[in-house]
This record gives sequence, C-alpha cells and structure tokens, in this order.
Amino acid sequence: MKITTRLLWCAVLMLAGSSAFGQNKLQIVINGSCSTLDTNGHIVSVPVNNHSLLRDFAQSHGVSDLSALGLAYHVGGNDLGDTIDVISRTDGSTVYTLFGLYFGESFGRTALLSGSGKQLKRLEYIYTDQNSHSLGSALLTDYYFLDSNGQTNATYVLGQMQYIITPNGNHANTLVCTASFNTLRPWTFSH
Repeated sequence: MKITTRLLWCAVLMLAGSSAFGQNKLQIVINGSCSTLDTNGHIVSVPVNNHSLLRDFAQSHGVSDLSALGLAYHVGGNDLGDTIDVISRTDGSTVYTLFGLYFGESFGRTALLSGSGKQLKRLEYIYTDQNSHSLGSALLTDYYFLDSNGQTNATYVLGQMQYIITPNGNHANTLVCTASFNTLRPWTFSH
C-alpha cells in the first residue's frame, strides 16, 4: 500500500511539474535496429532511429516535407500513459502517436521507486495502431529532478524497447526491433 501511495504521489508531482514547466513533451533520441527479410529471404538488419521513424510516418501518411516534424516523449500523452509522438515543431501539437507505453502498473504489476522518489524503474507495454494488443515492451527508467519544495521541475527518461512491426504499406515483411532511447530537454514552441 505504501508503494502505491508513493507512486501516485510521484505521478502527481511529475505531471504537475511537467505541466508547470512545459516539460510534458521531451526531445527524444532513438537508436536501434530491426531484423527483417531481404528479397532473397535472408534475415538482415536495418537501422531504426528518429529519421527512419519519421520517414516511415511520412510515407504512410502522404507527408512530403519532414522539416516541420519532430519526435517527442510525451509524459502523460493520453489517459493510458506516456506516448512517443510525431509532433509539429512549430506549435508542439501531436500529429500522430507512434508508440503508446501502457499498462505497466495495471493488473497487479508494480514499478520500483527509489526511497528518495527521484528514480522510477518500470516495464510498460508497447502499443501501436497495428493491433489492439501489445506488440512489445519497454523497460524505462525515469529520473525526477526536484526543486527545494520537493516539486518535480525536470524529468529525464531512459528506455530500452523491443517490439515488432507487422507487414504494412512501408514494410513487406515483419520487423523485429530493438532500440534504446533517451530524452533530452523539453521541446519549446513559439505559440
């Protein structure tokens, strides 16, 4: 019960701090690789990174100019949890959710919160628009930076993801992917 109360309190602080400081959309850097089949049926590796994810989004949604788009780790991106989103670099609006990171603390699962309340390790399940069920998982470590009043004034997230992409308009074969990511400073927008 104590850990549940702590997690709830930490989430409230994180969301309050994130909103107050405009930190709910963090810049993110993703790097990894996906295994897939080449035209000869051999398993080959292809890179997955910010550019490849934005390129695939653009190809499947008829977008020709990527310069106005970016990727963001969106703390509390929706009611289910955090998201990794394609956003407008101009105003920060979410254009499309690539990955939903959900249900890590549901169904009797729990996260691990440090005694100081400054670090949280958790496992979340990865959801995409390809399936109503999880297509992978992410091991996340959240770091919370607190001000002198104990309020969260910055959040930093490290993640390791393993997921699949089923055949679609961009990929003829299944991709089995592994990637790591880290968040940077919050996005800033000229409203």
